[in-house]
Amino acid sequence: MNKVKMLSFFVLLMFLSSCGKSEQKQIRNTYDKNFSNSGKTKDTCDSPDANIDCSFRDMPSDLTNIMTISEAGEPGEKVIIYGNVFHSDSTTKYSGVIIYAYHTDSMGFYSKKGDETGVQKWQGHLFGWCITDSNGYYEIHTVRPGRYPSNEYPAHIHPVLKIPGEEKPFYINDFVFKDDSLVDEKYLSSLQYPGGKGVVELKRSADGILTGQRNIVLPG
Repeated sequence: MNKVKMLSFFVLLMFLSSCGKSEQKQIRNTYDKNFSNSGKTKDTCDSPDANIDCSFRDMPSDLTNIMTISEAGEPGEKVIIYGNVFHSDSTTKYSGVIIYAYHTDSMGFYSKKGDETGVQKWQGHLFGWCITDSNGYYEIHTVRPGRYPSNEYPAHIHPVLKIPGEEKPFYINDFVFKDDSLVDEKYLSSLQYPGGKGVVELKRSADGILTGQRNIVLPG
């Protein structure tokens, strides 16, 4: 083999070797991107914009018509909200409706305990579920939430409902409190969900607990 042919041969070998390395690098990058977390499944509920279905992912199986959100020792005034859920005729009681609710702590923050999973990593430790009984009745036991630090919105409790036999849950208007000065015409005119205006008038019981009623009428 003369020098020219030998030189051409080595150039060809170097080119093929370079192509091989380039291809291996591309394959390696693809592998790293897709499988570097092999064995770990991304939690699609771990997001502030997670699908509304995530509200019910970790729901216990032994629900009653009483939702207890706050544990003993939680700072804030104790609150009990109660009422009935009705069909669209405003008369027929709606049994078997699952209610999920969450809210800020008494200082207005979605504070965490550190063991939250899924969407509760964003919604904080004050959340719970209940299911309406045969009379459509429910209760929520918690502490009064605080306004956001921005002070732009009234203090509120976010509710999500799931109807028996229906796949898709939905929001209803927040629980808000009549004595909150931000529950005004501007706020009430901005409401966009079903379930009524959600304004609860709180009254202090003999044992010092704030209680209020909200009846919820669902669309047909």
